[in-house]
Amino acid sequence: LEPGRGLTDAIENPSRIDGLFIERAMVRSNERLAVLSAEAPLQSPIVTDGSAFYQLEEELRSAFECTIVDMPRIMMMMHSNLLTETQVAVIVTELTLASARDTIRILSWFKQTIPHAQVLIVANRVQPVAQQELSRKDFESSIERKIDFAIPYDGRLAAQAAKLGKTLAEVARSSKAMAGFGQLAHRVAELTSPAEDNVEIAAPRGRGSTTERTHHESSLLGKLIAARKN
Repeated sequence: LEPGRGLTDAIENPSRIDGLFIERAMVRSNERLAVLSAEAPLQSPIVTDGSAFYQLEEELRSAFECTIVDMPRIMMMMHSNLLTETQVAVIVTELTLASARDTIRILSWFKQTIPHAQVLIVANRVQPVAQQELSRKDFESSIERKIDFAIPYDGRLAAQAAKLGKTLAEVARSSKAMAGFGQLAHRVAELTSPAEDNVEIAAPRGRGSTTERTHHESSLLGKLIAARKN
């Protein structure tokens, strides 16, 4: 997909952010997938105090049922106000010593800053035990809690999806990695669905599943995923 300029326009001109702007700025792949992105300009840095991000998040929250923010650690520290209403925090890590140290620090940050958030730990790019820097047991011992989900490493399928310009879900629907993603999506949906809704969550392989009803807006600065309102 062409990247467009929607995200940088929103950050540089927050007064323009409204429902109509969001609708026009998204680049649509199909009826269930839309991307809000931009290539960061090389000639000048994007300068913001974070208010544009917050305004964008508020607009998406009013337009969509669910918003997922994929936030780099530096933005998490600089713009913690974007996470104040977080229901579920997913910490993605690898089974290395450096990642264990970072995970301990991030867990502590969430406990102190956003204590109400339910935190899930996802081990990504999990390889055979002989090729891992740390075993799962040693990693869990270091962070003093269990890993909730583990995503097997499959570089071939990831490369194939990138070359085809398709999501991993389209290319690797029956892979072990997708099983882990499906379990994670199911768990997040369970934790964020109001109890009174009595919603039955479908497995993420059939048509119209939770995963397929998702809009994906991505950028170099982070990703926002919003599920369409019923």
